[in-house]
Amino acid sequence: MSQTVLYGGTFNPIHRGHLEICLRAREAVGAQEVLLMPAALPPHKSTGELAPDRDRLAMCALAAEPYGFISVDDYEIRRGGRSYTVDTLRYLTQIRPGEKFWLLMGTDMFLTFTQWRDWERIGELATLLVAAREEEDLGRLEAQKAALEKLGVPSVLLKNAPLPMSSTEIRRELRETGTTQKVSPRVLAYIQERGLYQHDSQDLPYLREYIRPLMTDYRYRHSLGVEKQAAHMAEIFGADVHKASVAGILHDVCKDLPKGALLQNILESGIINGIDFKASPQLIHGYAGALYIQTHLDIHDPDIIDAVRYHTTARAGMSLLETIVYLADLTSEDREYADVEEMRRLCDHDLREAMARALTHTVGELVRKNKPICPDTRGACREYCVPIPTGDGGTQ
Repeated sequence: MSQTVLYGGTFNPIHRGHLEICLRAREAVGAQEVLLMPAALPPHKSTGELAPDRDRLAMCALAAEPYGFISVDDYEIRRGGRSYTVDTLRYLTQIRPGEKFWLLMGTDMFLTFTQWRDWERIGELATLLVAAREEEDLGRLEAQKAALEKLGVPSVLLKNAPLPMSSTEIRRELRETGTTQKVSPRVLAYIQERGLYQHDSQDLPYLREYIRPLMTDYRYRHSLGVEKQAAHMAEIFGADVHKASVAGILHDVCKDLPKGALLQNILESGIINGIDFKASPQLIHGYAGALYIQTHLDIHDPDIIDAVRYHTTARAGMSLLETIVYLADLTSEDREYADVEEMRRLCDHDLREAMARALTHTVGELVRKNKPICPDTRGACREYCVPIPTGDGGTQ
């Protein structure tokens, strides 16, 4: 029986670590072919930083050329839209009947496998083949393997040396130095010729373009409005206008992305501040956004990170930038509610009064809807002397 390893991903860009895993996978299972399948719009990752489809296909072809057993398939890109592995496997098993498929994946994908669309069916169509990225991943991978086997999903863990190489790090190196040794010479020459991955991660025109495909039209207009209002308030109160603009345009970067994968990232980070995110899903995007801008955009300024993280909850001891972004989110030009003009006036003159009024409204709505009030918001209420209604006419 012919055996093929299916290796999907963004390959943004394809690097030496990817190729090493292809070699190890082929050796481990005796496969005749490793099939690279670049994704058009992967559901588990962001899309704004992707190089164009044609460029990622070309880089994969250049990287695969020296290896006779590696081929590249453009099926997912030709199909367009979001790339779901179950659909790809259905397609491959139809055009290659009787062939055995191995699905090659890394640590993150394996640990979140049961969040994939039709994951049970995937387990029927292919055997999972897993490569560790870090040494400390091995224990978690063994535990997940045992758990999935109980659910009827077979898997094999590659006995490869962990490969910490990541496309995110390579993009950062390319942006900072214009070169890298972590991709093949052919791929590097292509990247340099095409000028890929050369953007400044805090360049506002770039960020506006970046977030556009991640959002609905409404969310995008709102983000532009928050950027504008945050810059306006920063000028008035002496905050860093550029930081305010960056935090403003990015504050909702995760708002329209799938909540399941975002929550998994938050839980793995350990930064949850006592929040029950399942009971308060509206808070996921702020915390996820703070992680996202670090891992996907290489933004590590703590002021910007905290402004994104707390723009929905607020907290005690907020910085001036955090306060501005929190209020800009409530008073951007797209907002329409009864006293929005008064809120905008306060935001131009009295940040403390604006915060007190905003928190009063927020906790009142949470109590009215019988929603939990997270510890961060409670801390902000104490700082701004905002009583929290109890629902029975009293206050806390």
